[in-house]
Amino acid sequence: MLGLISFPILTRSLTVEEYGLLGLVSATVTIFVSFAKLGLQSAMLRFYSKARAESTAALNDLLSNISGAIILLSVVGLTLWLVYAYFIVPLINGTPLLFKLFLIGAALVPIKIIHSLTNNLLQADQRSGLLSTVSVSEKLFRLLCMVAIVLSIGLTSERALIIMIVSEFIFVAVLLYQSRSLLVGVKPKINVPALSPLVAYGVPVMLAELTAVLLETGDRYVIQAYMGSEPLGQYAAAVNICMYLEWVLILSLQSAIVPHYVKLYEEKGRDATLKFLNGAFDLYVAVAMGVFVVFCIAAPQLVIFLAGEKYRAGLLVIPWFAAGYVLVGAICIAGAGVYIDKRTSVLVKWTVIAFVLNLILNLIAIPKYGLIAAALATFFAMCIRSIGVYRDAARTLPVAMPWKTLGLATVCAIPAYYLGSVAKTNVTIIDLFLASAVTGMVYGSAMLGLNPTLRKLFLDRFHKLVSK
Repeated sequence: MLGLISFPILTRSLTVEEYGLLGLVSATVTIFVSFAKLGLQSAMLRFYSKARAESTAALNDLLSNISGAIILLSVVGLTLWLVYAYFIVPLINGTPLLFKLFLIGAALVPIKIIHSLTNNLLQADQRSGLLSTVSVSEKLFRLLCMVAIVLSIGLTSERALIIMIVSEFIFVAVLLYQSRSLLVGVKPKINVPALSPLVAYGVPVMLAELTAVLLETGDRYVIQAYMGSEPLGQYAAAVNICMYLEWVLILSLQSAIVPHYVKLYEEKGRDATLKFLNGAFDLYVAVAMGVFVVFCIAAPQLVIFLAGEKYRAGLLVIPWFAAGYVLVGAICIAGAGVYIDKRTSVLVKWTVIAFVLNLILNLIAIPKYGLIAAALATFFAMCIRSIGVYRDAARTLPVAMPWKTLGLATVCAIPAYYLGSVAKTNVTIIDLFLASAVTGMVYGSAMLGLNPTLRKLFLDRFHKLVSK
């Protein structure tokens, strides 16, 4: 909700071109950070439980080597960013504003690298509640800063970027403070033999993460090159709304479920883990389809209400990106065998295939068909990636595809979407809530009526709530 409140402040305070260029810088920061981390944040998630089970000394040694490597990688990442800003950015776009934004954004690279590793340390320790609290606090602080700047001196893209840097820095310090009990006795060092298995596990994850980021953001460079900054801004607004779906549905799920089933596998074995994953996948499909259909009804009206009519041209991409994010969200469950068996090369293979396919389709189709071509290309590439990872992961940990639940969810989603789309009063804010409520209630009621597993889960939760 805090993110949605800040969305109209940015879109209405900045020009469409400024918003597009700011989004381009943010996307590029994500690319550089993904590369510079070398996947060590994922290696920590995978090796943390094992090291802690061995001894305190083993855990301290793991964290000491990771912290030493991260300090070095932060310096390397910052250096690469500055080289890119000075020598590559002017070739992409000669706009002085873009070059200035890249120079300011340099501070984000080391901050985000440290943020990611500290965040994953607490995630590995299964302290997701604390992470949620810090995340919400950061968004609130950032929102208050933006409001203060808007009311005092006016918001520009440079000031928005500086606010982002300040808020990230403050809350990295907060995360480090909250991690102090885990960092007692940890002294940064670089021991090549100790780091080797971490890097061997992490580099394929890094390549998968990097190409996944490029898969989601690389089309912005193609749009900028062929169509210019204004279409880029319209496209970025629609995609950014869809990214709220990713943050709420996917990242929150992944942060909780991956450490849980890794620990479950280590402690109770394959059968117990597979039983848990089958149930989780079935539930994910039932819930995710409902979230998707409500989102497709609400998001276009939300963009118009929050950002204004100047962003309407980008709305046609929303359903395709929303569907793509739902598919990506399923990977952390359906592809659990990749994480448990440390076969991160599978992620790399399919993400690279998807990225190359997406890039080729974008270069061919965007000049002729515009923004919708970028959305369709990205969705198709996400489908290829998700299906490929699932099939390869199923060879060692065959999580069952819940076809029955998927069929029921589709049957329920169609009338829910139709009834939501005709629930109109021609007042944007009323239509937003009315259409969302109608769609959600129709879908939820139909699924509870047709799916006995979901109905039992709902009734059990309801009885527990009432009994309290």
